[in-house]
Order: sequence, then C-alpha cells, then structure tokens
Amino acid sequence: MDCLFCDHPKAHKHGKPSKGGQRYRCAACRRTFTDTFDTLYCRRQVTPEQVEIILQAHAEGSSLRGISRIGKRAYGTVVDIVLKASYEGQLVHNEEVEDVECRQITADEMWSFVKKQKRCEPDEIAVGDCWLGISLANESGLILSLRVGKHTDAFLQELVANTEGKTACQLWCTDNWGGYERVPPEEITHYIGKENTQRLERTNGIVRQQTGWWYRRQNKFGKLWKQIEVTARLVVSYFNWIWQHSRTTDTAAQRTGLSIQPWDWHDIATYPTFYCFYDGLVSYIERTCEDDCV
Repeated sequence: MDCLFCDHPKAHKHGKPSKGGQRYRCAACRRTFTDTFDTLYCRRQVTPEQVEIILQAHAEGSSLRGISRIGKRAYGTVVDIVLKASYEGQLVHNEEVEDVECRQITADEMWSFVKKQKRCEPDEIAVGDCWLGISLANESGLILSLRVGKHTDAFLQELVANTEGKTACQLWCTDNWGGYERVPPEEITHYIGKENTQRLERTNGIVRQQTGWWYRRQNKFGKLWKQIEVTARLVVSYFNWIWQHSRTTDTAAQRTGLSIQPWDWHDIATYPTFYCFYDGLVSYIERTCEDDCV
C-alpha cells in the first residue's frame, strides 16, 4: 500500500486499532495511518452503514435530535458527522463541478427564516429572513451554485460569480426580480419569464420537501444560520450525485456527464481531502472550502 503522507510504495501492516480495520506504517517517513484515514469514518465508533443512515435521514428532512433519538447515537456525534459530510460535499462540488456544458441557466430564490420572523434588530444579521439562491443547468437539472444570504444585490452577485466559475453559458432565465437587471455583467443574455424557469421551480419543490426547515406554513424552522449552510451543502450533494430521477433513473451528474453511475454516501465520505507531497520534508495540507456554501 502507498503511504498517504509521502506516497512511498511500501507501507507495511502495523497491527490493528481497537475498533477493527488495519493500521499501516510507512518504511520511509515512519508515520502510521489506518485504512480509514482521510475518510469520514476515521476515528469514529460508528459503522459506515450507520453513517449512511444518519446522512440519508438528514438529507430527507429529519432533524438532528430526531436522528439522535432514533439511531440511539449521541447528539454531538450526529452533528459532527453531518458537519464533516457537508464539507466533504463542498469539496466534491468545488473539484468535480467544472466546465459544465449547458445552453441555458435558470436562477431563482427560496425564502426561509432563521430563529424568528419579526422584530429583528438591524445588527442581527444572522436571524430573520434567509434566502437560498439557486442556479441550475436547465437541460440536465444539475445545481451549479447555491448561496445562503439576505435578499440583496451582494447576495445575487455571489450567486452569479460562483455560477460563472462552473460554466461558460451566458444565457440566464429568471423571474422578475430587479436584481437580475442590476447585477449580471453586460455580456450575459437575460430572459424574464416563468415559462423558462419551470424546471427550477420543480427543483425548489423537491429541495423544500427534502428539508424540513424549508417547508412552507409549518412549525419547523432553522435555529442557527450556520446550520442552514451546512444542510444546504448536504442537500445539494444528495440532489446532484445520489438522488435518481424516478422516470430517467439517473442522477443530475450523470445527465451532465460528470459521472458514469450514481454515487452513494460512501463515495462522498471517502472522497480524498488531502494533497500529499514529498519535497525534502514530509508534510501534508488539508484542502479548504473556497466558499461558505456551494
């Protein structure tokens, strides 16, 4: 086995950790690591099957405390797994969703709120109205970008800039919000009308149904702004790579050509998150998310 730190080809078996699996030791750099190193399962007393159930349940709208009660796992364990999987999903999106070929981009926003709807003080930025802006490759249904923020031009500017980094398409179809007239660059061709955003409206409905906090007219709501971003990353990863359309039986990533088969949570949990190199000194650096959301 190759060393995960220095890429040396001779890493020998070096006993087993207490929870099972295999430990390895590099003959060159003398570092030890397990077969779950650089995965979501590293140093966890939960099985891959339990991790998959936790992530699937949260992506389908179950609350963190509800998952903790049903799965009989500590609340902190559930929160940590969801948080780490969310950043794994962010890394997958940053690395894999590039140079997407599409003829038309549709964009829209969904309203939600965090902690309270009324009597928000001017300095309470992370409470009150919370908007989720989504840009979609219309032909394949792939979510190109999702931003969480207030309904401002700066929020829309982030959505446009992030989408431009994923595709070269310059044709945008949106609703009649005036921000789309003010923010996009002049080279973008912009069409207004609900007849061009029907697929995105259906996507918004699916995302709302899969996330309990974003239902309309119900008692569930987000308590923390950061948790809304974490859940948004997880839902986008599920929708793009795992969720299969009932009629076409494929994923959005397959329809775009980014994947040849549907992914599962194991693929996201084991996605590599370290760059390893050797240049006189053995070291490693962890990839960091470029954005707060996908």
